[in-house]
Amino acid sequence: MEVYFLTVDVFTQSQFQGAQIAVVPDASQLSAEQMMQIAAEFNLWRTVFIMPSEKASKKIRVFNGKREFDFGGHPTLAAIFSIAHLAQLEFVEGDNEFTLEESHGLVNCKVKIEQGLPVFNQFTINASPEYDAFTPTQAELADILTTEPKDLIVNQYKPMLVATEIPYLIVPVDNIQALKAASFNYQAWAISTAPATCANAILLFCKAENSNSADFHCRLLGPVFSTHEDPPVGAAMPAFTGYLNQFEHSPEKFVVERGVYQQRFSYLHINLVSNANDKIRVNIGGHATLSSKGSMIV
Repeated sequence: MEVYFLTVDVFTQSQFQGAQIAVVPDASQLSAEQMMQIAAEFNLWRTVFIMPSEKASKKIRVFNGKREFDFGGHPTLAAIFSIAHLAQLEFVEGDNEFTLEESHGLVNCKVKIEQGLPVFNQFTINASPEYDAFTPTQAELADILTTEPKDLIVNQYKPMLVATEIPYLIVPVDNIQALKAASFNYQAWAISTAPATCANAILLFCKAENSNSADFHCRLLGPVFSTHEDPPVGAAMPAFTGYLNQFEHSPEKFVVERGVYQQRFSYLHINLVSNANDKIRVNIGGHATLSSKGSMIV
């Protein structure tokens, strides 16, 4: 069987930037085992498989080479772009709304079409963040991140544990140089109070200075990531949005840049739609560009 595929660079308008996601536009004849094998063959962050749905406009399933995921922000954006690029649904010029069925539920999506092409993609996430001020000490965090304690002194923000689907230890740093230079020290993590937080991911961020493209720089580190990995941050954005909202003068709309560590940049457009009764509704949007297309023999 010949399986058609695309690879899409998401959260970017430039080829060879953003996060690389593989897309199989018609996975209706594939088993879960075959999907995992295909994802392993691509060996990218995620591979997304599109198929018909009885509950939504389309259904998607998200894999890497080891397991299936209930949801993925970057794969969802790649699916939105691919569905529009291949005209799998009927879209008109301007904004078009539709739904995707994912393992964790239905996701509201939007794509903007100009001259027949998708130019901006967006999906909506509902989350119920939980906040905890218990975090490792400044000295412990400095050791864990292999940085200077002074780099962790940020006037407006402080470290906080925020849990949505998974817990994130969100840590502000003073400048982009400290963000880029940070290196995760597993031994320091293991002997600190950090494991007691149950967080396996540290979201570092700093304000963007002298940037017309972004408001914040973000980077993920932690015991579940390799030393030189620069993981996509999309899944952490509901937690980050909730975190910012715990402080005065928090923005409702902002742009996050990810990729300073490996110089492969993504730009995530975030909009806090609502915040009430301990629940937040967040729009996450971005551009995408087609990187490659072809077929695989399965």
